[in-house]
Amino acid sequence: MPIKQPKADKTDVIIIGAGISALLSALALSKEGKKVLIFEKSDTIGGNARSYNIDGYTIDTGPHAITGLRKGPLKRLMNIYANGLPKMVSHGNYYFRTKKDLCPVPASLKDWFSFNAISKKDRLIFTILILHEITKNITPGKNTEKSVYDIIKNYSLSKNAISLIDTLCYFLSGTSMKKTPSARMFAGFGVEGIHGLSLKDCPQTLKRALISHNTSKGQKYPKGGLGNIISTVTESFQKDMVTIKLNSPVKKIIIENKKAVGIKSGKKTYKADTIIYTGFVKDLGKIATEKLPKDFEKKLRKIKQAKSYTLWLGLKKPLKDMNYKGSEIWFESGEPFWAMPTSNLDPTLAPKGKQLIAFSFIVKNNRIEKTKKSAWSTITKIFPDIENRIDLKHEQITIPEKAAITTDSFFSGPQAPFKNLYFAGTDTDPRSMGITRAAHSVEEMLKLLKIEKVI
Repeated sequence: MPIKQPKADKTDVIIIGAGISALLSALALSKEGKKVLIFEKSDTIGGNARSYNIDGYTIDTGPHAITGLRKGPLKRLMNIYANGLPKMVSHGNYYFRTKKDLCPVPASLKDWFSFNAISKKDRLIFTILILHEITKNITPGKNTEKSVYDIIKNYSLSKNAISLIDTLCYFLSGTSMKKTPSARMFAGFGVEGIHGLSLKDCPQTLKRALISHNTSKGQKYPKGGLGNIISTVTESFQKDMVTIKLNSPVKKIIIENKKAVGIKSGKKTYKADTIIYTGFVKDLGKIATEKLPKDFEKKLRKIKQAKSYTLWLGLKKPLKDMNYKGSEIWFESGEPFWAMPTSNLDPTLAPKGKQLIAFSFIVKNNRIEKTKKSAWSTITKIFPDIENRIDLKHEQITIPEKAAITTDSFFSGPQAPFKNLYFAGTDTDPRSMGITRAAHSVEEMLKLLKIEKVI
């Protein structure tokens, strides 16, 4: 039966979820004159982009470096619909940690050729491999997508080099090198952007691939913690145009004749002309009142996810081995991790004289307890003095991206299979990572809303 509109002021848009993609959507739509009602199942907003305080330490939901801030989607959205971004500090450099040294992550063929974390033979092979990928992408014609493993399997790389590549793949895409698209791995060398460029644009892209450049330029971290991005977004909402209902899971998206007309939360139903779903797209069939088209349902089964374990350590005294600004990857033995000493970027995130570090690990095969045990063993072997410095231990289990980027991935884009229903989130757009990826998805959703004259 058709649902009744509540007597309260008319809601133009219902948004399901209150993560960063939902909040950016609400910001844009409220500024476009739409009255927005957000439903969030938890008691907080921000999702994987929030911060909270524990014993004087400001903890983020996993470590983050915000990419693409020079010309990227987050900056564009905030410049158009808010008063710009909150104050940001430089992320610093990316490093590989080895048993001997801390090595900056190479950003060009020149850098890889002098990269001390792997052998001279591995460096030569990897340089040849990158050149091959560049040549392949310049050559006109169709390039069949291959996995990183498919690219490297015919090269005689050492176990150490293979471990480095596999670790990079897990942190770049959420899956192993056997499932990670080669373009994802080689994007840092300009390879991804070369295919399809005009002859006029190729030289600059080739220069980036061949000559050293700063990989972290334009990558920053919000002063005061990740939550300051959320605060800036919500404080920029058009006055009286956005309402957020916490502890309000959406049980059903009501579809009538292949058209979304409202939602059900608790015992109430709510109606709106437009509904934006920012939950897991793969779960849409569980809450839509009409069956999904078979071809769309089949594509949803391709969506894979990675689970991460983050261990936050507050230290009474800073580690000398982590006196840099930036973040690092460990790959040589034990449990691979991405670590970021966030208080090095912003000392206010930890009590005076103390240090806050996030160690993030990929949970494989959902073996959480095994990962925790192996993670702690790895950390204490690399930093044997760390146990004597611990002031705080805090654990998080998260799904950092709603969809891993694999060779057979499906990303839905903003168009849902029902009229008036739209998608936003990190399972709708494969570009970049984290908040930047979410912002890409919101831009694409807004473009579609403009095409369909919703805004």
